[in-house]
Amino acid sequence: MAAKYDAIVIGSGLGGSVCAALLAKKGMKTLLLEKNNQPGGKSMGISVKGFRGELWPTYGIPMEGGPFVEAFQQLGIESKLDVIPGSTAMMYRRKGEAWTTMVDAPGVKVDDPSANLFDSWGLDGEERVECIKVLAEIAFFTPEQLDELDDISVKDWIARRGDIPKPIQTFLATHSNLMATGVYETVAMSEIARVMQAFSGRTAGYPRGGYGRIINDVLDVFKAEGGELLTKAKVERITVEEGRVTGVSTKDKVFKAPIVVSNGGIQPTVLKLVGEEHFDKSYVGYVKDMPPSLGFTCIRYLFNKPVMEHGLYVATTEDSFLDVERVEKMRDGIIPDEIALDGVVASHFDPEMAPEGKQMLLLGTWCTPDPAGKETGVLHKKIDELFAEMFPDAVPYIESREGFVGPAEVSSLTRDQVLPGVGGEAAGSAVTVGYCGKHKPNPKSPLPGLFFVGHDAGGGGYLATNQAVCSGINVAPLVHFYWLERRSVIRI
Repeated sequence: MAAKYDAIVIGSGLGGSVCAALLAKKGMKTLLLEKNNQPGGKSMGISVKGFRGELWPTYGIPMEGGPFVEAFQQLGIESKLDVIPGSTAMMYRRKGEAWTTMVDAPGVKVDDPSANLFDSWGLDGEERVECIKVLAEIAFFTPEQLDELDDISVKDWIARRGDIPKPIQTFLATHSNLMATGVYETVAMSEIARVMQAFSGRTAGYPRGGYGRIINDVLDVFKAEGGELLTKAKVERITVEEGRVTGVSTKDKVFKAPIVVSNGGIQPTVLKLVGEEHFDKSYVGYVKDMPPSLGFTCIRYLFNKPVMEHGLYVATTEDSFLDVERVEKMRDGIIPDEIALDGVVASHFDPEMAPEGKQMLLLGTWCTPDPAGKETGVLHKKIDELFAEMFPDAVPYIESREGFVGPAEVSSLTRDQVLPGVGGEAAGSAVTVGYCGKHKPNPKSPLPGLFFVGHDAGGGGYLATNQAVCSGINVAPLVHFYWLERRSVIRI
């Protein structure tokens, strides 16, 4: 006899775990299935030679509100959300010049927070005034203006604005990669603006114990409320009978439920786990056409001495952003002359994340989402060269380089590849014009009983991990209402 549940959640990433815990807390008998040995999805914790952290640089939990705070409040564990602030190094280099560093230290008030940034850009007085005007305009976009910007790309907004100084253009192009994991010709301007507004005036930090602890805290609530978690349980099929979801099957088991919530990505769910035959052709076309986010690849630097001074490192230049043309060339292994870097030192925030007297830096850059992409090896070499150039004093203390993580590993661990050239997305899908804000894919699918959770649907307006948690918060009540609705009209 197949085990029966009210809802089955596939995938224990942040979106899936939060959604599952909230469903269990609402009284639904919920099963959470995870294909890996441990929960967490793209935010799973890793341990390497006594160092702890994540698969790649993960950072940015606002301490004053935001999805993580809201999720922990709803789950009744707000006191467990221990987010630690730390210093951030924003590094910038103008062509032909040396690197400059702007340091944002927590708790340190400055008269003009933009001064260091503008100094690093080498702006004169008039340029500073124009840049302040643009940044202020973005900060004060109204909800109605943001809705309109769902249909305008970052590049098109820059072109319409007309008088934006070049450094701000580069800043917005770069942050299309950084904030939305996309390229500025296609990322919706609303997505960038919403992220900038969400973090404006807020202190962001890193969770004590890493993001793996966040997942475990959420799952502790899930299990305390009667939820059941199974790891090493890869779902091979979402079962459908008479046009309605009936459960899932793994290699050796069948689980029954009238509701399935997938945290495995819309494309893998529709095209592989369910199958095209259960959807209208137009919906299948919509899903197949959904553009992916960029991928990300990184190196873990293990140091035998604490040589990195800050917790977060973001390094950009005048020409380090990825655009459509550069991504296209990357697919053939042709790497831009300049790349942006993003890095996190977890032990800067929580000393217990590394052996005493040592450090680990996760440092990487953006790439295509193709698990078979040709560029990752070349990018790793480029990352290594840039690291040596920026931090020559740290090089002698490198104990080893570990874990060259990229789209292939992401696809293997979290999101099955079902279409050519995609599967290793760093964030997911739905980062471009037509898929953001009011156009975000509906988390309730056309197939009765099937829902989506995670970056692809249900959230919006935040960085990737925050957006996944936002989705979990938003999708849970939709699923619960559907469950109540079905119970009121038919026994399920």
